[in-house]
Amino acid sequence: MTIENQFQAITDNLNTTNNEVEILDLLVDSNNMFYDYSKNRVVSFIHGKNYHLVLFNAQEGDRGFTMYTVENFCEHEADLVMLRNIFAYAIHNGLNNYLMRMARSKVEDIFYMTDTFRALFNKPKPIDDYEVQTPRLPSSLTY
Repeated sequence: MTIENQFQAITDNLNTTNNEVEILDLLVDSNNMFYDYSKNRVVSFIHGKNYHLVLFNAQEGDRGFTMYTVENFCEHEADLVMLRNIFAYAIHNGLNNYLMRMARSKVEDIFYMTDTFRALFNKPKPIDDYEVQTPRLPSSLTY
């Protein structure tokens, strides 16, 4: 697999890439660039109508960037839930728990604000072929 073509569609509206040039360009263009590469990072931002989640893994042997994009996220809540579930699955399987927990938290934050963003972008509530189930908060946050 070459670095130039590492873009993958997970669903019609949820994509991932680890093309560092593309990721760094978008981080710079959206004023979300960071300069400390000594620790894991998760950056979440909206660019246009798309939601981007960039993970930087600082661990030797697995060092690098991964970016997830939910296109037109206000109309595709189910894709946000799917993205959240990807990280929940990774946590369940013990894959880089700290980084995956940070990523899941960022997705949950944006998910709970979709009504606000829908109003801001003047978008109707999505009508999907399947029902979107709201992610459940961890019990530590519900008391």
